[in-house]
Amino acid sequence: MAGQARREAAELKVYASGLACVVAQGQSRELARVNVTELDVSSRLGQTPRFVRLPCGGVLETSDNDAVDALLRQWQPRRFQGWIHTLESHLPFVVVTALLVLVFAWASVFHGVPAAAERMAHALPAETLNTISGETLGLMDRLYLKPTELSGEKQAELQADFASVLAAHPQLPLKVLFRKGGERVGANAFALPDGTMIFTDEIVELAERNEELVAVLAHEVGHIHHRHSLRAMIQNSVIGIAYVMVVGDASAVGDLFVGLPVVAATLAYSRDHELEADRFSVGYLDREGIDRRAFVDILQRMDDSAQCSELLSEDDDVAVEELSESERAALCEELLAEQSEPGDSSWSNYLSTHPAMEERLEKFIEHPVIDR
Repeated sequence: MAGQARREAAELKVYASGLACVVAQGQSRELARVNVTELDVSSRLGQTPRFVRLPCGGVLETSDNDAVDALLRQWQPRRFQGWIHTLESHLPFVVVTALLVLVFAWASVFHGVPAAAERMAHALPAETLNTISGETLGLMDRLYLKPTELSGEKQAELQADFASVLAAHPQLPLKVLFRKGGERVGANAFALPDGTMIFTDEIVELAERNEELVAVLAHEVGHIHHRHSLRAMIQNSVIGIAYVMVVGDASAVGDLFVGLPVVAATLAYSRDHELEADRFSVGYLDREGIDRRAFVDILQRMDDSAQCSELLSEDDDVAVEELSESERAALCEELLAEQSEPGDSSWSNYLSTHPAMEERLEKFIEHPVIDR
């Protein structure tokens, strides 16, 4: 009853005059008296309990939905809310509604959220990009990267070769830094939202000619031009928050925002983002007259190197740190040959955020020629 925290078993009695009395169950003690038209009844939803709210503040809870519906039909026909229960009990309507919800969710995740993320990413000011990039690079330097071991001469040589790529996009604040990737990052290159691009010592050592690194640089500039890292970060945030709202696990919000800096630098763009950056690279290479094979060759070697590192880490019988470069190369070649044997599952390629390497390189080579 109103003003009380305790529950009490009660009955609602309605008389022909329209008077409704609430009495203690099994007793004649009256708890409340109101006009039946003043009762506020919750809508019916399946067989869930209903609530009858009294003007005085008391609330009755009952599972006798049929009796409540009969009461409403007689005394409050205009306020009868049985339509919710009718729809909920109609199987075709439930099926159609479920399908519409699934279609809406699919369209939102795969079309709506990416489109909104793209608009938001291009609307963010430079100060925001600088802040995100600074925190990301600081985190990567603490956890994964080490100072470069490339000689000053080699760095100057590469910066000179990279200058034409940077000059071709004066609207972007581009710069290249070098770091040692180590076992965690290895031969790789990645771009930060503010225009900073990181090349690891390992990818420099993997390249057989500087044109290959120029092709990789053009690819990373494509990521910056299209703001892929920001778009990925925004998409992950929106989907993560939506998941938290549906599941109700508020503790996941903290984990979500702690991981955002890593998402900004992570090398796991979506398949569409990777292919879009590939097309951007194709455009630059074609305009400059650089053979597309430069990008294909370095990417293939990077893929082999990454697979090799993964296979070696899974082989408990091999002490990787004790192997010479020639022994490691020979073992890698053997392991990669075993992996490429017929019958290997292609599910790992399907589930990967990056397109299957063979498919990706084929699209790169066969992409229509860009007009110069």
